Amino acid sequence: MNRVDREFFLYGGISVLAGTLLALQWVWGAFVLSLLFLSLLLRKSPRIFFCCFLIFLSYLNGLYQQNSRFSILSPDQTTFRITFTSNPSIDGNRFSSPVDIGGEATALTYYLSTPSEKERFSSITPGTSCTVSGELKTPRGSGNPGLFDYKEYLYHQKTYWTLKVDSFSTCVPSNRWSDQLVQIRAEGLKMIERSFPPEAVGITQALLFGETGEIAEETMEAYRALGVVHLLAISGLHVGLISACVFFLLLRSGVRKERAGWVVIVFLLGYMVLTGAAPSVVRASSMLIVILLGQKAFLGIKTLDSLSIIFSVMVFYDPFLLFHAGFQLSFFVSFSLVLSSDRILSSSSTLLQAFKVTYVSQVASLPFILHHFFEFSVIGFVTNLLYVPLYSLIILPAAFILYATTIMGIHLPFAMDLYQSLLGWTDRFSVFLASFPFSTLILGRPHAIVTAGYFGIIWVGFMLMEKGRQIKTAVILVLFISLHLMWNTFRPYGEISFIDVGQGDSILIDLPFNQGTYLIDTGGNLIFPHDEWEERKKAFSTGKDIVVPYLKSKGIGSIDKLILTHGDLDHVGGAVDVLEGMKVKEVWISPGSAQKEVMAEVMLAAKGSELREAKMGDAWQAGDSSFSILSPDDDVYEGNDDSLVIYAHTGGMKWLFTGDLEESGERKMIHRYNVEADVLKVGHHGSASSTSVEFLETVDPKVAIISAGKDNRFGHPHPDVVARLEKGGVIIYNTADDGAVTYRFWRGSGTFSAHRP
Repeated sequence: MNRVDREFFLYGGISVLAGTLLALQWVWGAFVLSLLFLSLLLRKSPRIFFCCFLIFLSYLNGLYQQNSRFSILSPDQTTFRITFTSNPSIDGNRFSSPVDIGGEATALTYYLSTPSEKERFSSITPGTSCTVSGELKTPRGSGNPGLFDYKEYLYHQKTYWTLKVDSFSTCVPSNRWSDQLVQIRAEGLKMIERSFPPEAVGITQALLFGETGEIAEETMEAYRALGVVHLLAISGLHVGLISACVFFLLLRSGVRKERAGWVVIVFLLGYMVLTGAAPSVVRASSMLIVILLGQKAFLGIKTLDSLSIIFSVMVFYDPFLLFHAGFQLSFFVSFSLVLSSDRILSSSSTLLQAFKVTYVSQVASLPFILHHFFEFSVIGFVTNLLYVPLYSLIILPAAFILYATTIMGIHLPFAMDLYQSLLGWTDRFSVFLASFPFSTLILGRPHAIVTAGYFGIIWVGFMLMEKGRQIKTAVILVLFISLHLMWNTFRPYGEISFIDVGQGDSILIDLPFNQGTYLIDTGGNLIFPHDEWEERKKAFSTGKDIVVPYLKSKGIGSIDKLILTHGDLDHVGGAVDVLEGMKVKEVWISPGSAQKEVMAEVMLAAKGSELREAKMGDAWQAGDSSFSILSPDDDVYEGNDDSLVIYAHTGGMKWLFTGDLEESGERKMIHRYNVEADVLKVGHHGSASSTSVEFLETVDPKVAIISAGKDNRFGHPHPDVVARLEKGGVIIYNTADDGAVTYRFWRGSGTFSAHRP
């Protein structure tokens, strides 16, 4: 078979990708189409008409699938017959699961009221049907650009509603054979929870069933920083090892080779269901099935052929898989490794081969990692050489053996203790390595043009690798990353962003040419009393889940000043996460606020930063921008009226950031200063106790920003405050409705934009 024939299915897969993207995101479709035709012309391939046919066919399929995505449910409906389609999740008092309502997928949420109810609901299995009362709600998208968008994620899963359940009535378990495998998976996960040491449960569930929910967040973050988090997902290597073991055991049991091949195919089909049909498992299992079937039909299907066929089939079946991070990484890295296999295997040294595999994997995943996670692991080029054999040859086999012996009723306490110790040592070592500075490089979410540049370099890299010019490829990539980093650091425009943190404040000031990066407040979760059984394993954190990812999405890894206006939780609750996730040079706080109980952890986390109690008279200059503290004027902390009030002149406008300053503090300040500002950060989230008529008449703002949570329990902003602002002709932005509000400026002028138009 000649070279063009061997690439027949590859070009077919790229054609399907191009056509589908033309239907869903035409700019990226045009980009892939350009690379495809350029490659066909350079190789003088005769497949151009075949590719055009596939492009047209996949384009029509993409349009059809996009236009067929709509809901058949009515928002007025209050009683539903639901069917659980996967293993439900219980975290504290929160019960959630994807369910089916009349053939349409919906995301269910229910809040448990008692420990006994929690115990009862833990027995619900996939396939169970229940009658429930509740309300359909439209999913709420991300309030901040670049961050995870739950509404978009659900749409890609053909899910258009969330179902908030008030009560359950009758539930009937399923006896259908199609639900049995899913129930086996649920039972397998529960058995691991019962039989394995708590420290080993998360990793074992991830390796055997592709379930990462029980892994400690610290461990996940460490593995991400080391670039080895892919080992906690079931990969092609996992599937290959498991299939080889099954095949070997069948042969040793006396099963004929022909029949053993069919058994492996059936096993792989079941294994896809057992692991929750994760993209990497579906890809690897389907590839192996296609190769085995091809061998039985004497078709001579190779790895690249099977990979291309499975990719095309999956994209035809569901074009929106292209937006799934796991799907992107799984297929692109696999294609890259297969296409580089000749060069990898040409090395005589096993260590050199392993390094090439790591290098190709890291480079191929780079644009996707930056798009979804904003940073990539520098140390990953080395850690993969250690962790891949450790997991593949020791931890994964140990997990399977211990699980199998547990099923058979054989207890091996010494082996279990040794397994637990190995995982414990590995976790601690991972956290230790991840704590090193420069283990990761924060580059932010690249602009589409920069992302296209990364893909272009990878494409050119494969062309150069075919000619044995690997070093030149690496040099080009390093230069491009350096330019990307320099642009992030010294970009000529500045931004002031009012981050949507719900009911709280967090404001980012990022000046041009690296003149200064300041963060005013960090938002925070309001904590209400609850019982121990209601505690969640992975509670939402404003700092960790919003502020730090937002900063990283902007390519920011260092903050010059973290200014905590006062000691209320909705302003400082995320500060610990920011201090742990970012390099913070200075922390400014209101005088006396350090004595508040909520500030204790913040003070501990801020030990590596210069701490300063700021008050009236403090000021600093950064390039053409100036900043002054107007309040408070004493050292006694008394609450909201002792918020640090910051007056700034930057971006061609005058700004007044008021924290939670209330009417008495406003009156005191305007009697001391003749403050006029173009932009006012409305005090205390628009509370009726702030933003008095006298204050507005003095400040005379043109734009007002209110930072408040959607449908918050305090009723912020108060209608009287909104009326006063409107009466003064002030343009009002509210993060509750508008999401993040950003002012981007260049050379003394700029524009406002809201994330939700």
